[in-house]
Formats: sequence, structure tokens, C-alpha cells
Amino acid sequence: MNEEGTPVHNYVYSSALVDFVRAANECCRFLEELKGSEGKAFIAESVKQLAELYALFLKIGETEPVFDTPPEPTVTEPEWSGLFQRIAGILGSSNNILRVAAENEFDRSELVNHTISEDMADVYQELKDFTVIYSRGLEELMNDAAWELTVRFAEHWGKKLLRSLAALHELYTRGIDPAEKI
Repeated sequence: MNEEGTPVHNYVYSSALVDFVRAANECCRFLEELKGSEGKAFIAESVKQLAELYALFLKIGETEPVFDTPPEPTVTEPEWSGLFQRIAGILGSSNNILRVAAENEFDRSELVNHTISEDMADVYQELKDFTVIYSRGLEELMNDAAWELTVRFAEHWGKKLLRSLAALHELYTRGIDPAEKI
């Protein structure tokens, strides 16, 4: 373990990273405890959670990895799928969104059918993988988990968080309750 005062120690216990870890744990717990009947409450809480995560992530700063290989993922496919299904069940037909195709998908001018639940399950997976490794208390692993989270934020999960937030914002501001049958 690194001694107090080393760059890795200072980074993994910085107030910004600790605040982000707290918010990430809270978001994961919120998503893990979904029951399926939350409707408007789910949308409002998701908007709050995702906005806070994004704001806190921007404060954590940068680090460099200690090890040559990234930490092993901890979220299993069945766990991801279960969360995806619970969110899809809560949002119902409000789950579907359109997005512009990414550079490596189709023709960039095409719109692609997508779901909020897929993006939120992907964000959950990144956060949960990070928080599980961080909670082990091994500073080098904590550091590398934060570094990996930062890399993946730039690659995909930051965009997915924002896309989910934008879609949920629309539902929230329009007063949509997915639990109400139309």
C-alpha cells in the first residue's frame, strides 16, 4: 500500500473522488432497488442522480494507471440484463428514443432506435465495476479503476449518461408518467 502523501494516495482519497464515489454508490443502490412501479418518481430521481454524477465526475481530475492491465469487470450479463429489463418495465413505451447514428454505425444521417434502459444499464455497469473495485481499499487498484472509468467516460458512458439525462428531462418536464396507461 502506498504511504500517505504519495500521488496515488492523494488522488484516491481526494475529496472530489470521494464525493463522486459516494454519488456513484447512491446511484447504483437506487437502480438496484427498483421495484417496477415507480413511474414519475423514477424519472425525477434518475434526473437528479444522473445530473449529480456528471457534475461530480467533472471534478475528479486525472490520474495515470499503475498497472498494465485494467481491473476486471464485476457486473455480470444477467445483472446487466435484469437492470435493463426493470428500467424498461418502468418506462414502458417512454423507454424508446431516437438518436443519430454514431460514426461507426450505418449512414451518419440515419436515426437509430434506442432505449433509455440500455444507456442507463451501461452507465450502471461502469459505475458498479468502479465502486466495487474502489471499495476493496487497495490504493493502486482504486487509482486504476478511476483511470479506467475516466477513459470509458470519454469513450462512451459519459455520452450515454447525457443521452439518458436528456431523454428523462423531456419526460420529466412534460409530466409524463409511464405508469399511466394511455
